[in-house]
Amino acid sequence: MAVGRYCMRCGGRLARDSRASMCSPCRQVSGIGTDRAPDFGSDFWYTDQMRDAFATWDMGTVVRTYRYHPAHGHKPLPQETVSRWLGTVTQSQLSRIESGRNKADTLDKLVHYARALKMPTDLLWFSLPDAASDPLPRVDSILALPDGPLVPAASIGAGSAVADALLKTLDNYSATDNLVGAHSLVSVVPQQLQFIESLIDHAHGKDRMHLLYVGARYAEFAGWVYQDTGALDAAMQVSNTALDFSQEAGKEAFGAYVLMRKSNIATDAGRPGLALKLADAALSNAERLSPRMRAVVLRQQAHAQLQSGDLEGCARTFDAAFKLADQTPASESDLAHYCTPEYLEMEAAHCWVEMGRAADAIAALQQGLAGWQPTYRRDLGLCLARLSVAHASREQADHAVYVAERALVIALETRSYRIASQLNRIPALLDAAGADEQARTLGTRINLLKSWKES
Repeated sequence: MAVGRYCMRCGGRLARDSRASMCSPCRQVSGIGTDRAPDFGSDFWYTDQMRDAFATWDMGTVVRTYRYHPAHGHKPLPQETVSRWLGTVTQSQLSRIESGRNKADTLDKLVHYARALKMPTDLLWFSLPDAASDPLPRVDSILALPDGPLVPAASIGAGSAVADALLKTLDNYSATDNLVGAHSLVSVVPQQLQFIESLIDHAHGKDRMHLLYVGARYAEFAGWVYQDTGALDAAMQVSNTALDFSQEAGKEAFGAYVLMRKSNIATDAGRPGLALKLADAALSNAERLSPRMRAVVLRQQAHAQLQSGDLEGCARTFDAAFKLADQTPASESDLAHYCTPEYLEMEAAHCWVEMGRAADAIAALQQGLAGWQPTYRRDLGLCLARLSVAHASREQADHAVYVAERALVIALETRSYRIASQLNRIPALLDAAGADEQARTLGTRINLLKSWKES
């Protein structure tokens, strides 16, 4: 005998051919499948659990309690449904807001949530603006003047123009980062990202899509800024925002790039298992990525394989990356245009040291440094630090100290966590090679890095 299926909200019997979890009347009342939240009425809002949620003054708690209200039946409202009603957040963003990882604490966001979900004003801990007090009309792309001409008004909305200007500013930030390090941008870029998020909240159509992409670019760069200053948790969190924005904007290739960046952060955090999964996810649609983009993801995958102890896999992956990087010339429109064979040689050198191929690493690093561009000063410090590690691994103590001291100068200027991480390895390598005095002297100088870590 077939077992009947019942509506999760009212308990009524569902039709045999229905795949829904609620009957049609309950779906209509609950608002599932619609673009706007229903009006649940006072019996819904004025329960002890809802009052307690509002008393926390935390919108994430209120929304979570709203979703888990008994009026919805045996299952909570899906986050996808509520995020659709809100219209300005994705399901993953809503999840982070509910968990407290992100906050909806600006007045415009609080007002939007309250209005979108039709919350009673007397339960709110903030005031809703009176609609009558703000009668300004929306300005469309064409402004019709009374008894006058039609005026193109795109400059008033200007979403795409602002987005283009912000991308140019991001190029300047990148140049600054290359010269003096990310510490100079650690308070600037996150603020710019907040500004872009406020623009996204009020944008529509093509302007919104363009701003979402710009937001993804800024969030990815903010992740880099946090990573290079050693704030790895913050780096991973803001990179999640970059992934959300890129997915909503339909920028699949950039989404793969962000996954590669998340994998790189996981490697720095000493989590090779997560790093490998993220790199694999970045390559899930490899055929849609440019050769250089696939090469830069493979480079990161190789680093994760090395960290997990798979030395043979690391070597094979780098070989595949070299073949891809050599296929096409660099294109400025490709975010991974920098992933040339020469760049991969420098990256592979780090792995070769760990594989016991320090001589190969030294040769590759010296060759790359011979044609170094001075605009990449911070990365010069990283390459010098890696070269010093390679010299120390070969028990070339004098060379290791000489190069390390030059890298230390740049580390102090740029406050780069990555340079510091490499430099901190060298005294132990020198000590193991029997260069005790040089290890102590260099160790004392490297301790200068603690001054900016603690400041």
